[in-house]
Amino acid sequence: MRRKAISMMFVFLLAILATAIAAQAETLAWNAVTTYTDGTSIGTATVTYQAYWTTNSNLTGLTALGTSGTALTRTFNVDTEVMPRGSIIYFTVKATVNGTDSALATALNWNVPTKAPSAPTNVRMN
Repeated sequence: MRRKAISMMFVFLLAILATAIAAQAETLAWNAVTTYTDGTSIGTATVTYQAYWTTNSNLTGLTALGTSGTALTRTFNVDTEVMPRGSIIYFTVKATVNGTDSALATALNWNVPTKAPSAPTNVRMN
């Protein structure tokens, strides 16, 4: 018997966690999916996640954020991902268990910084 769709019991996408100034890296994190929609435990099955971003609040035109994997975070660079600076973008995630995909998680909106942080300057020690 095929399980119902995987439950996206993400409380919500947690948030953009940190900015590493030198690398200009951002991290998106989410809660683990542990049950199917019928409440049955996923147990020891491997759950993989794929994060996406888009400029559309209706979650069309999704761009994959990195590759699928078991981690509960994705670290990314705004410029490498070609996210439009000064715009609002929307993140979402889907989970996959045994070849069955969940629905997309509720979107998290984020204001992309208008400019990259300045690189640290060299300090001369005498």
